[in-house]
Amino acid sequence: MIKMSQKFSGLVEGIMKVRKFAWAFMAMFVAVLTVSAINSKEGELIEGIDVAISPLAEGDLLLTDEEVIDELERSFTKPLDGLFLADIDVARVEAILERHPLVRDADAYVDTEQLLHVHIVQRQPLLRIISNIGQNYYLDELGIRMPLSEQYTARVLVATGEIMAWSNDYQERKKHQLKDLYDLARLLQADEFLDALIEQIHLDKNGEIILAPKVGDQVIYLGTYDAEETPQRLARLKVFYRKGLPYEGWQKYKSFDLRYARQVVCGKR
Repeated sequence: MIKMSQKFSGLVEGIMKVRKFAWAFMAMFVAVLTVSAINSKEGELIEGIDVAISPLAEGDLLLTDEEVIDELERSFTKPLDGLFLADIDVARVEAILERHPLVRDADAYVDTEQLLHVHIVQRQPLLRIISNIGQNYYLDELGIRMPLSEQYTARVLVATGEIMAWSNDYQERKKHQLKDLYDLARLLQADEFLDALIEQIHLDKNGEIILAPKVGDQVIYLGTYDAEETPQRLARLKVFYRKGLPYEGWQKYKSFDLRYARQVVCGKR
């Protein structure tokens, strides 16, 4: 009986070894097929590119599908329809597009039909800078410089006048004209009433800010930008426009001055 038990145990052990060998062989076979399929796929040409660009809040586009494709083809140095799947590194595609000054974010992937998909999020213009030294560009919502678009002119607040030249580190500086203008533009945009009221910021030779409203031809003297004083002055301006004078009375005045504490000084024509 003991010998029979030992024989049976040995038989079971042999069967288990064979099964383990079979499973290992199957796993290796599947891995070889998978690698072969991947290599075969990577040797195929991509079927095309699908570009999706999220419009701005106003529904506008700063760049076109063709510009996106041209940007990629310049980097790959050949037409996209001549690329193999092995040539497509989606991380590289995203990095190429995110270097474009009008692109805030890019996502890319290749689907099972060998179609390259690209989704673009555009930068949102906040303020247009037109300086007396000839510089003309946008600042986006993050304060990043954007060039003008050939496709679109953004309907945003405009800053003009004696504005110093662009500096890449302006946001890191303790005091800088561009930082003041950017912060002021954010204050105005964040307030629904002021955003609808003001269309232009002008910086004079003394560094003082003059605002131009969309309605009427008055000017509003805001003074130099100050992180504490400027919001208080803008709050007085809101109260003045809402409660100070009826619209018919505004035309009697050529200016409103906010530089004096707790008051709005009106200049008559």
